[in-house]
Amino acid sequence: MTSHDSDIAPLPPYLRLFGPVTQARLIRLFLLYLLMLGAGMALLFLTHQDQLRILGMGLILPGGGFLAHADICTASGVGHLLAAAAGMATFAVALLVWFGTGNILAPPVAWLGMAAGAATMRHGALRAATIDMVLSGLALAFVALALAMAARFALAQRQRKIDNAWLASQSDRLSHIFDAAPDTCDAPEMSLDHLRRLRFALDRALQPLDQFNGFEKIDQFQTAATRYQLNFLAYGVALTQARYTPAFRGYMHAAQIALLDKQAQHRVWSYWKLENLWGNLQADPDPVARENIMYTGFVALQMALFSASTGRRDFSQAGRFTLAHPSGRRYAHDAGSLVRRLEHEYTTSPYYLIACEPNWVYPLCNTIGASAIMAFDAQHGERRWAGRAHDFRHNLEAEFLDGFGRYLPCKSARTGLALPAIGGAMPLAMPCFFLNVVAPDLARRQWLLLRRQLFGRDGALRRRAFWPIDTGNYGFSRASAYSATALAAAELGDSAVYAACMDALEAECPSVLKDGVIHRLRASVWAHGVELMARAGTRDGFRQVIGAPRALAGPQLDSLPYPDILVASAHAGDNGLRAVLYGEGVHAIGLIGLQAHGQYFANEIGFTADAGGKASLSMAFAGRTNLHVRARGGR
Repeated sequence: MTSHDSDIAPLPPYLRLFGPVTQARLIRLFLLYLLMLGAGMALLFLTHQDQLRILGMGLILPGGGFLAHADICTASGVGHLLAAAAGMATFAVALLVWFGTGNILAPPVAWLGMAAGAATMRHGALRAATIDMVLSGLALAFVALALAMAARFALAQRQRKIDNAWLASQSDRLSHIFDAAPDTCDAPEMSLDHLRRLRFALDRALQPLDQFNGFEKIDQFQTAATRYQLNFLAYGVALTQARYTPAFRGYMHAAQIALLDKQAQHRVWSYWKLENLWGNLQADPDPVARENIMYTGFVALQMALFSASTGRRDFSQAGRFTLAHPSGRRYAHDAGSLVRRLEHEYTTSPYYLIACEPNWVYPLCNTIGASAIMAFDAQHGERRWAGRAHDFRHNLEAEFLDGFGRYLPCKSARTGLALPAIGGAMPLAMPCFFLNVVAPDLARRQWLLLRRQLFGRDGALRRRAFWPIDTGNYGFSRASAYSATALAAAELGDSAVYAACMDALEAECPSVLKDGVIHRLRASVWAHGVELMARAGTRDGFRQVIGAPRALAGPQLDSLPYPDILVASAHAGDNGLRAVLYGEGVHAIGLIGLQAHGQYFANEIGFTADAGGKASLSMAFAGRTNLHVRARGGR
């Protein structure tokens, strides 16, 4: 392990509850509530009309207007009490809708609508005791909140010191934790089992562009959305290509191109018209025009990995990724325009992180966008990210790290409110995979803090640390949690966690072989894509693909009949092309990248390339078959 690989960033001192940007947003939100509270109090105490006074109670508290005539002694009073409880539940649902779809109108409309609805009820004058009860309860709630925040701050300060001391004590153990050696094999090869798992992604990619057979259709607003299935299947194919088959074009290139072209299908990005309308109050349906990293950043990384794994620049061509709206409008984009949009929005965001659903900022999504920019820089010899990395890191630590050293899942850009770190191991593990590119020392720190929770005293994997809900389809399965944690473990080189997670995945979601394709019972398409990424993973493998992609040259396999012939390995070097293929019978294979009119051997078959450096020949296959293409006179 090099000194660079042993760098572990300590947790920053915990000196304030919130970062400066978050604090400003929360103060603004609190002042807005004080304004509503003041308006409610004015209506309650300065007017004499019952409906206005009830409206005032409704402004003070969501559903509070229904408490005006609530009691536990009369049927009518109990009904009002239940109505108030239902009103508070309705407001909670509106908050969930806001989080789940970006609909920022839902909470205020629910609050004000209930206040107005309660004011229309005619049940006599308000009782002073009811008013006193509501105001006393509100005061107690404020006191309890203040005490809870003070206690949490003190506990978090103490825990930060304990965790930093523990992190320092781990320096001698790092070589035992991150024990996987970097991939030094010149020609790694997939097993037949691995190839059958790869077919899960290829079969979905290689169908006609307007068909989405085999994809899950649940919703387009959260993690089951089609775009994420496309993203992570494509990431898996790209990383597989980069590691195992860099000297093969054919169906691997076609699959990556198709998965990108499917992203341009209107059904995939049509969600944005609604989200932009109810989240930003804008009618523009273009998902790239305004901060929307869940589309722009994820697709940009898809393009970057395609280029890094194939050496091709198809999507750098101006307008190559054009989105056609049913109205006839066309939005011309390409890899460069997506990266420029990301770059602009990182620098103009107060958080220096970009929102996903309108208003909600996810650190994980932003590490994906940052990885895309870094890959673009490496491929084009630019330094777009170099001058922005410090600001990104600073804001990530200051605004999105909770008191107990965990990255928050997401935060509201407008209000500063954040979801707590829930969801078990997966939302803590997966950012480590992308952070290993953006800030490796932060990735290792977060991984070490998480790793403590993954094993019991007996050394067995604590399965309760993994959420039993599959992120990709909301079903009851730990498939996505195990796959995502194994993915991060592979990238960081933690072979113990990788093996434990993959074993647990097989035990709980066993593999099923059907028609030559392996899939997992109860596992989402998203989970299958993440598992494919994990199986292609090796220590610092993703970082290598992003920051220093291999130059591709020499003979390459091209056209092959899929799925009759499956390529387990294809690597080109000074001694020509070496490949391992699976198939049966006699099939034609295509070769490119040869010298014009050059003379070659494919195993013992002699052939001559055409003027374009291409050739086609027939070859007999019997299960696992080796292929060695070399120039005559070569070895």
